[in-house]
Amino acid sequence: MKKQLFGLTVLVASSAVHAQSSVALYGIVDDGVTFTNNQAGRHNYQASNGALGSSKWGLLTNEDLGGGYSTIARLENGFDINTGKFNNGGREFGRQAYFGIGSPFGSVLLGRQYDLVLDSLLPLSGALKFAGILGTHAADVDNMWGDYSLSNSVKYISPNYGGFRVSGLLSFGGVAGDFANGRKESVSLSYSNAALSASAVFSRIRNPASSIYDATANPVEGTTFVNPITNPTFSGYTSAQTLQVAGAGANYKIGAATVGVIYTNTRFEDVVRTSSTPFAGTATFNNVEVLAMYNFTPAWLVGASYDYTKAESAKYSQINIGTEYSISKRTLFYAITAWEHAIGMDSTGKKAVAALSFLTPSSTANQVAVRVGVRHAF
Repeated sequence: MKKQLFGLTVLVASSAVHAQSSVALYGIVDDGVTFTNNQAGRHNYQASNGALGSSKWGLLTNEDLGGGYSTIARLENGFDINTGKFNNGGREFGRQAYFGIGSPFGSVLLGRQYDLVLDSLLPLSGALKFAGILGTHAADVDNMWGDYSLSNSVKYISPNYGGFRVSGLLSFGGVAGDFANGRKESVSLSYSNAALSASAVFSRIRNPASSIYDATANPVEGTTFVNPITNPTFSGYTSAQTLQVAGAGANYKIGAATVGVIYTNTRFEDVVRTSSTPFAGTATFNNVEVLAMYNFTPAWLVGASYDYTKAESAKYSQINIGTEYSISKRTLFYAITAWEHAIGMDSTGKKAVAALSFLTPSSTANQVAVRVGVRHAF
């Protein structure tokens, strides 16, 4: 079974008024139970939404204007199926909300959109293929899972030229008199053929605390800063003036097997020392992921990956194993287990603890989580 990056879409209505047009309603519902051996010193069982991929629904429209031109619009909402609340900072369409024009020369999209780090590297990762959010790199510090989207952005996606595709993104900060404040830039190059898929990406974000992490104000040195990030893997660096992510990855298919590797470099530049971020300067994370996956049947796959992250003063090792079994074209059951081990000092200056993505951090250097769930696409 092949999962598409943004979920399975099903055409539900179409009409033609002087030109062909379509409206697609699509979505994902994902829920399950997660056991963790240590969250703040105690084991825990919890019902948790969206571990393989967030629950969401969306509308995608397309109108053929003729001559290879078309209009495109997407509204995509993320929600927690267990509480009914919006995800993505409480935004109604916090995942994506954009309008654009497609042409023989590429597509131009305007609105709230995914960073190109997600577009380029997530399809190559064990996280998307079998491990879900538990399999992201060290608290998803490189945003490969897409914990935040980019508002006020313009994205260009080129046509496919012999397997190659170029994309670029510019997000305007929106601060009068200060064009750099909150600005975001990203560029990527991808290649794909029958066996090989590969991508490289570079992304740079100014004032990440307020522009992507939803802090109420930009941090000021020596003052009280209400930190929007709680995971100690990188919470001590969120007062950075600039967040920079560069990465590359490749997958290669050999029959029913897939092997791959991903490298990312994440830099928190010019970190400001505040009440909740004791570090000052530039902090760097280097991450390497290797993965292997095998489809025993069209309905059943098993995968494993290993992540190694070298932070500024800590190291994180993680093993992820996952399996999926499809009972229909739209419904599958899955099981995931992840183990993380931490050594050194974390971003807050304390002894590093294991802190798998979306879970409360462990009180020790180790954390193990096991999740079973069901995922339905419509």
